[in-house]
Amino acid sequence: MSLMSDCIFDRIVARENTNCVKWDGAERLYGKPHLLPMWIADMDFSAPDCVINALKECLEQKIFGYTLCPESLKQVVQTWLNDHYAWKVPSEAIVFNHNVVSSIALALRVLTKNGDKVLIHNPVYNPFFEQINQLGRIPVVSELELHDHRYYMNVGDMERKINEENVSCILICSPHNPGGRIWNAEELQEVVALAANYNLPIIADEIHSDLVLPGKKHQPIALLAGNQCANIVTLMAPTKTFNLAGIGPSYILTFNPEIAAAIKHEQKVMVYPEINPFQIAAMTAAYGKGEQWMKDLIVYVKGNSDYVRAKLSEIDGLHCMDSDATYLMWISYADLGFSEEEVNKALVECGVALQMGSTYGKAGCGFVRMNVAAPRTLVEQGTEKVVRAFKGLLAMHTHR
Repeated sequence: MSLMSDCIFDRIVARENTNCVKWDGAERLYGKPHLLPMWIADMDFSAPDCVINALKECLEQKIFGYTLCPESLKQVVQTWLNDHYAWKVPSEAIVFNHNVVSSIALALRVLTKNGDKVLIHNPVYNPFFEQINQLGRIPVVSELELHDHRYYMNVGDMERKINEENVSCILICSPHNPGGRIWNAEELQEVVALAANYNLPIIADEIHSDLVLPGKKHQPIALLAGNQCANIVTLMAPTKTFNLAGIGPSYILTFNPEIAAAIKHEQKVMVYPEINPFQIAAMTAAYGKGEQWMKDLIVYVKGNSDYVRAKLSEIDGLHCMDSDATYLMWISYADLGFSEEEVNKALVECGVALQMGSTYGKAGCGFVRMNVAAPRTLVEQGTEKVVRAFKGLLAMHTHR
C-alpha cells in the first residue's frame, strides 16, 4: 500500500451533523446519543480524489438541467466488467437506475406478479424481504447451512421449496450480505441449473462484487450461466466500492431484450428518477480512474478485519465468520447464550452501534454485523467497546 493511500484511509472525516444516516441516525435507532456507529454499510473514508474532482468539475458547469445519459458511460461499465471479470457485456444489456434496492423492485415488478412467491436465502440483506412484501409478493425462505463458521447453500432444500411453494423467481445475494461469502462456480452453476429446470428467472444482487478480499475471486452468475444467461438479471453499482451510496447510480444487466425493454417501460410508468449529471461524473471517474484506490482500500479493510478478528478471539464463544468479500464482519455470539436484547443493550451502553442479526431474518439471530470500513483508530475504539460489552455480559451472567 502506498503512503498516500495509507494516509487517506487513516484520515478521520467528521460526519456528524451532515444528515448522515450512519452517524446522525444512530441515536434515533439505538436510543442513545454519541454512539460509534459500525452498523449500516457505508464507509467512513473520503471518496477517491478522482471522484471528488469530477464532481467539482460538474459543479463548475453551474447549470443542472435535464441530462442525457452518454454512451460513454456504458463504455466505462463495459471496460470495468471486462477488466475485472473478463465479461464482455453489450451496451444494449445495460440499463442504468438510481440504486440497487430500487433495481430489485424493478426486476421483481417485471419478472413476477402480485401474489407470486420469490425464493431467498436466510439470513440475507433485509431489503430482500422488504421489497418482496411491499410489492405484494411472498418470500419463501431457504436457510443457509452453517459449517465451520461458513455458509453454504442447500440446493436440495431450494428445490423442495420451489416445488412445495410453486416459486416464480429466485433472488440471491452474491457475494452474500451479511456473511461475506463468495459463492463458487460450482454452487452458482447448481443454482443456474435448478432455475433452468423449473424455468425460473434469477435476480442476482452483486453490489459487493468488487470488494473481494485478497486471494479471492468473484464470478458473476450470468457469466457462468452460458446459454441460460437470458433468464438472469444482474444488479451492480460502484456505490459500495467507492462510497457513493448517497449519489448512485446502479445498473441492471440483462441479456434478454424483452426484459430490458420491460424494465425501461417500468421505469417510465413508475416515474423512476433518470440518471443525473453528478451520477454520470461520479461513475465515470470511479470506474475510469479509481482502480488503485479500490485496491488500496481492500488491503486496508483486510487489515481492519484481521485486527478485529484477533481481538474478538480473546473471548471464548465469539466467532467471526470466514469472509471472502465486503467490509462487513458477521460475528456469532450464539455459543454464549445471550439474548439479542441483552447484547444490543450492552453494546449501546458501551457506546457502539452494531447491526443486530435478526435484521437479516430468523437465521441471523445470535449474530451481529460489524462494519469495519473506517480509519483504524475508529475500528480500534469500536472493537474495544465490543470486547468490553461482551466481557460485561459474561461477568454479569457469572455472578448471577
